[in-house]
Amino acid sequence: MKKSLLILILASGMLFAQQEVRYPERMKNMQEMETAMSEIQKGFLFDNVNVVKNGVKHLKQTISHTESFIKGGVNKEGFNSLIYAKKQAVDISKIADEILGAFEKGDNYNAANGYLRVLSKCLSCHQTIRSW
Repeated sequence: MKKSLLILILASGMLFAQQEVRYPERMKNMQEMETAMSEIQKGFLFDNVNVVKNGVKHLKQTISHTESFIKGGVNKEGFNSLIYAKKQAVDISKIADEILGAFEKGDNYNAANGYLRVLSKCLSCHQTIRSW
């Protein structure tokens, strides 16, 4: 009796301890962007323009889904997170093109700087939209 009661309490505790995924679309898109950035980085490390090209293509496809990772609409100060996220997405897309162009020309230094600029845009969006 005691064992079954203990198992029941333990099982219910484990069920309630699991976190619910509230925004699966947002999580999927964030993971896709992370994967795209990893692809670009691998292309740099392997000095392979095709890997960089695929990473840039993947990033540009994923970044176009800004509506999935918006936390809220317009806040009380008049800040519109959707407009901000869309602007960040456009900027990231342009920088991604610059990364590819620089890497294709053999200008690895500027390509790497572009990669850092994209990371900076990602972090600023996370700080602003996600309140990290």
